[in-house]
Amino acid sequence: MRSTAAAVGGFLLYVLLSSFAPGLMNSSLSGHFTLGLALGLGQFVLMAVIVWRYLVHMRTRFTPVARGLRGLARHREEAAARGRAAAEPPVAPGAGEFRPW
Repeated sequence: MRSTAAAVGGFLLYVLLSSFAPGLMNSSLSGHFTLGLALGLGQFVLMAVIVWRYLVHMRTRFTPVARGLRGLARHREEAAARGRAAAEPPVAPGAGEFRPW
C-alpha cells in the first residue's frame, strides 16, 4: 500500500509540476540537464526501488507461506491417493493403458 502510494504520488507530483510549474521544471541544473529531466529519470529510479522492495517482501513473507501450503496440499493428495488405492479393486495388467497408434 505504501509502495503504491509512493509510485502514484511521485508520478502525480511530476505531472502536476510539469503542468503548473513549467518554469521550475525548465530550470537548468547543469547545461541542458533540467529539473524536469532529472525528476523524469527519478521516476525510473523510484519504480526500480519499489519493484526491488516488492520482490524482497514476496521472498521473505509470501513464498515461505506458499511453500508450506503447497506441501500441505501435496501431503493431503498423497494421503487421499493412498486411501483410494487401498479401496479400489486390483486392475488387470494392461487395462486402462493407452495404446499407441
